[in-house]
Amino acid sequence: MPTLNDAFNELQAINGNLQTLHADNGSIIAGQAAIVAAIAASTAAITDVRNSVDAGTVVLNSIAALQQVTNTTLFHLSQQADAMICALEAISRNTCAIHNEAHLQTGRQIVIAAAETALLDITRTVHPGAALDFDRREDQRRATEACCPPPADPPVCAYRPCPAPKPLENRDGHEPR
Repeated sequence: MPTLNDAFNELQAINGNLQTLHADNGSIIAGQAAIVAAIAASTAAITDVRNSVDAGTVVLNSIAALQQVTNTTLFHLSQQADAMICALEAISRNTCAIHNEAHLQTGRQIVIAAAETALLDITRTVHPGAALDFDRREDQRRATEACCPPPADPPVCAYRPCPAPKPLENRDGHEPR
């Protein structure tokens, strides 16, 4: 049969084991607390990353919207430049044609003016009565035209504007100010 000393020794061994278990349990609890702290820190870091990504997405969406406005504006300016080039080409072509025609007409007018002066002098010398009658009729014609001018000839050139692009609109549908 076990003695009281044996029972005491057994209790001492059990108490030592309990102290070891208690120390091990403290280490486990400390490890669990460290794990909980690491999880909390990781969760905070993940939340920070998510917030940064969300903020970056907002900025990128804003940049994309501004890029769309820039693209629309550049397309509109390109259309306006095309219209201006068309108008300038028409002006250039017409100016060249006018210059060529004026050059031809100037030479012809010089010849006509010289011939007219010679013919007028010859005619007035040979037919002085007809010259007086011509002067009288010219005076009557000028008086009639002062009262009732003849209809004007239509212009030889009619301006045709080049097609212009529609006005640029903001995202709200209104023209920019």
